[in-house]
Amino acid sequence: MTPKVLAQLDQLDADLAQLLDRLMQEQHSVLAHKLSPERWSAYEVLQHLMLSEAGSLRYLRKKSQGLSQMKKAGFRAALRSWLVTVILKSPLKFKTPKGTGVEVFSPVESFALLSGQWQKQREEMRQFLSELPLEIFEKEAYRHPRGGMLTIGGMLQFFKVHFERHSIQIARAIYEVKPR
Repeated sequence: MTPKVLAQLDQLDADLAQLLDRLMQEQHSVLAHKLSPERWSAYEVLQHLMLSEAGSLRYLRKKSQGLSQMKKAGFRAALRSWLVTVILKSPLKFKTPKGTGVEVFSPVESFALLSGQWQKQREEMRQFLSELPLEIFEKEAYRHPRGGMLTIGGMLQFFKVHFERHSIQIARAIYEVKPR
């Protein structure tokens, strides 16, 4: 794993730990409450983020078997990564890709269980990335559902801005539910 990717992973894990620490203070009913059928609860947003990362990791596991067929990343991959970042930082709304939305959400039994699952998933991702050959980090190894082919660093950048975007949504969902 490259030092840059390691730093990105460390930052992702620190951001996740901070979010989970904040959410641990909330009641289960607050995290599960939906203000309307069209709006997601905090739990649903968390599930969306987890499913997105899990799907990305599944894709990368499969794709990593064909290292010799991967294109070397260049300006276009960097541009696509930048565009994904800019678009996710915008106020625009997007339809969720198949397999990461309400159609696959399940009831959350407890915050501790959901939190533990996500932390385990992150540990598995770190382990998998640490076992990859260094040359894969210079390749277009990951396909973003909307942005196209990115490097693994581009994938982690997507995870970061996606996480930031939805962290705001989680905070808003909790704020709107809690009595003042």
